[in-house]
Amino acid sequence: MSWAPVALRWPAEATQWMGQMDAAKTLAGSELASTGQRLLALQGLASTRPGPVGAAAIEAIQAGRQALAEQLGEAPKCLVVTPFQSGIGQGRGYQRFLSAPNLLQLLANKLTDATDAAAPQGNQHALCLLFLGTRHEQLAAALGRFNALLPIPELVRAQRRAEHLARLETDKWQIPQAAALPRWEALPLERCTVLKAARQSIAGQVAVLESYAADRAPLIDLAELASRKAAQQQARDQRLAELRQLLEGSQADSAVRACMLGPGNNAALRRLLLDSDAPGHEWVMCAGVILVGSATGLSFVREMVGL
Repeated sequence: MSWAPVALRWPAEATQWMGQMDAAKTLAGSELASTGQRLLALQGLASTRPGPVGAAAIEAIQAGRQALAEQLGEAPKCLVVTPFQSGIGQGRGYQRFLSAPNLLQLLANKLTDATDAAAPQGNQHALCLLFLGTRHEQLAAALGRFNALLPIPELVRAQRRAEHLARLETDKWQIPQAAALPRWEALPLERCTVLKAARQSIAGQVAVLESYAADRAPLIDLAELASRKAAQQQARDQRLAELRQLLEGSQADSAVRACMLGPGNNAALRRLLLDSDAPGHEWVMCAGVILVGSATGLSFVREMVGL
């Protein structure tokens, strides 16, 4: 066997299929010219006037928007404390800890922090949630169950941090196995200049031909669109029903604890929070969130956590 010199040339045999598309391109161009005329011919044959359900739909729309506005109109104040925040947890480097009593003390101190202009004012109710754990993976699991329903950004970041730290503790003992170089890999044909130019040349024409291959009327497409929207609504209703059924059968989670305080001003809420029968220092990896607002504003979260 001898080594032959390489002469770059056009791959004529491999690109024979490009010539077979000429007739299809001509057909697509002629159909594009008459598409506008066929759509104009539909005027006068189709009616878009709504039926008698329109008036009833307006009332339902107003009721739905009003319900959403009432539910989201009184958002309570939210404060989150996690061991990964700057200056909060004890320890050094990646090993940050925060026990349950220290967590409650931090939450209570923030209630009477005069330097925070965004602190709640007046007589309010308070809902406090504690996420208890002794290890990173336990804290991440407790936060994950709550974030699946009410993802507070700071709690989501704490969950990811705890998951990464737990994975680091296990992965650092594993020795990676790597194959010897060089490695086999797929030929990147998508980078070939010939194929890139050919694909860009016929991609638009193929899309047009696919629409004409169906040979369907626009009114049929509109009817199918309505059917798809109805199916999507049924799917959303089904997911909501499944979520509701899942929550109805949920068991009490000892790693997440909640208490309701108030009514009272910030000083009274702080006193009630510190006087509560809180978990002890055996829970060394904890995070917490306190919500302060009116009874109406806290009703959604209060009912969601089972209080």
